Amino acid sequence: MMKKVAMIAAAAAMVLPLGLGAIAPTQAETTAFAATKAAAKKTTLTLVSSKAIKKAAFHVKSGKPALYSAAFAADKAKVTMAKKGTLAGSTTYYATKKIVVKTKATKTAKAKNVTYAYIKSANGKVKGWVALSKLTAGKFMAADGKKVAKAADKIAGKTYTLVKATNLKKAAYHFKSGDPVVFSGKFAADKAKVTLTKKGVLPNSKTFYATKKITIKQNKKNVAYLYITKEGWVKASALTAGKFMAAD
Repeated sequence: MMKKVAMIAAAAAMVLPLGLGAIAPTQAETTAFAATKAAAKKTTLTLVSSKAIKKAAFHVKSGKPALYSAAFAADKAKVTMAKKGTLAGSTTYYATKKIVVKTKATKTAKAKNVTYAYIKSANGKVKGWVALSKLTAGKFMAADGKKVAKAADKIAGKTYTLVKATNLKKAAYHFKSGDPVVFSGKFAADKAKVTLTKKGVLPNSKTFYATKKITIKQNKKNVAYLYITKEGWVKASALTAGKFMAAD
């Protein structure tokens, strides 16, 4: 039993970017609806499993699902969850982690396993844990069948002078903090110009691979961007060379 607890705690440390100890929401985190002024009720549950998942789009199935913060115990398979607000519909969210917890038995219900996904909005302002059963896989689609524009997509692209562009030998990168912004790049056919448009942020706790590099003139300075496969262009200064390694 102690071996199983240690294995689950270690898995949680690998999945969750802050490593061991309590994982509290940052001050920058906001929810789709204002949280109540009263302290949120906390519930401690048994952590059955935790793992990182490939970044995937989801939207709300119906209603206003509860959005939770989660604090993971460092020395035992436990997680304390507290409601921090509710999740808005008509929006696309991106999941990067998943946990399975065991609820407590009550007089009217048996204990059961429940899966939660860690989701984040495209602009990174809404983030937290949501019961996976409350979500539907795929991007939100408006009633007329057209995709609803994400907050990041509403930002107009900016055009810069292209100083240099080169192909790179495939190399591994990761990031240590923050949420590096990912841009799409549109290159002019007849002049040295490139238009960068924000499309989202890089997922946490992951190794990325760069295959191209450009240097652009930005605010009168030369700034380098790397092309991350399956993601887009990311400012080179936001990345660190080498594969991602989970904290011990």
